[in-house]
Amino acid sequence: MTQFKKTKLAAAVLAATVAAPASAVSWSAGDWEVSYTGTINLFMNQIDRDDITSGNSNHHNEGLLPAFHTMKVVSPATNGLTGTAQISFAPDSSSGKTQNQNKGGGQIDMREVFFNVDGSFGTISLGRTLSLFSRGAILNDMTLFGVGALFSIDGGGTSLGRIAHGYTYAEFHTRMAWKSPDMNGFSIEVGLFDPQEGSATIINASDFETDTPQFQAALNYSTTFDGGSVSIWADGIVQEMKGRGNAGGRAVTTGDVNTTGLSLGMNVNAGGFGLVGSWYNGEALGTVRAVDANSYTCSATACAEADADGYYLQGTYTLNGKTKIGLSYGESNQDTVTVGGSTITAAALSNELTTVGVYHDVNSWLKLVAEYNDQSGQLGKITNVSVGGFIFW
Repeated sequence: MTQFKKTKLAAAVLAATVAAPASAVSWSAGDWEVSYTGTINLFMNQIDRDDITSGNSNHHNEGLLPAFHTMKVVSPATNGLTGTAQISFAPDSSSGKTQNQNKGGGQIDMREVFFNVDGSFGTISLGRTLSLFSRGAILNDMTLFGVGALFSIDGGGTSLGRIAHGYTYAEFHTRMAWKSPDMNGFSIEVGLFDPQEGSATIINASDFETDTPQFQAALNYSTTFDGGSVSIWADGIVQEMKGRGNAGGRAVTTGDVNTTGLSLGMNVNAGGFGLVGSWYNGEALGTVRAVDANSYTCSATACAEADADGYYLQGTYTLNGKTKIGLSYGESNQDTVTVGGSTITAAALSNELTTVGVYHDVNSWLKLVAEYNDQSGQLGKITNVSVGGFIFW
């Protein structure tokens, strides 16, 4: 439960470009093209929690996506190069039941601040946007436009979708990346990311240094056939944290924590039918975040990484090109790990989620959604019936 509370701000997902309609609000500024897109959503949730300390709740809350407001500019082509720049921020449409007007002071969550340079070599990208690891899993999840799992029955902010219930959160992360040109449906993307740091308890706290970048990579393939399409993804993460040994005169671990992860998946569509399968495995992967203090433990001289794995399966059928009906099941698991007689703080985690959803496009700018979610694990047994919708521009 502590892990969910610490990562509640990280649990909201994705850029406005994911949800934007085909025609954005756009205009010209000299030779530059400028566009503005966005989305807002809200759901009413009827929640039943099998926990005598919390009970049931009727709560209005946004889903996995917060509101998004995105400004994008595209340069004129010059000497074979085209530049783009994008800034996205994400306010919330809801608040916690005890927080009145503002959730946590009404901060602005800056999700994306990046620029790209495109040419015959592919795309160079610098700044902060959605990570590569777990990106395929989250972008193909039907609860992206719904609610999915909850981290709180009365709080503000977004829900979890399938984060911690089938995949690890991709996060919005600062990086320098290169993406290849399209190669007959194949593309490769690699990036050097700002490393993430965590802490594990040893007397006071274990302090780490990260003197090498975090590395992420993704391989994607997509193709179409008569009446359908196939997309396949594989993405991974590698990072090392080194114990400092001493932090301000305080003895801390000299051990290292090595995070590794691999995610594989496929999305097949034929006629109105769709099938998605996604799987991940790794070490020192948090159930929510890719690098999290709950995923390892340390003694004074050594650290041990917990094994983690998860998957989800999803089947959908779309009626008349407008109404998608879906059923999905997924889970995330983490093993107990010990070192020097010290057991990891959150040992042997296991979260499960079953979702039944209906997602109806009224038109190009209005989507109505109804979901039934049944989750179990770190937060206990929760069932939720949610109804709501999105506006896009």
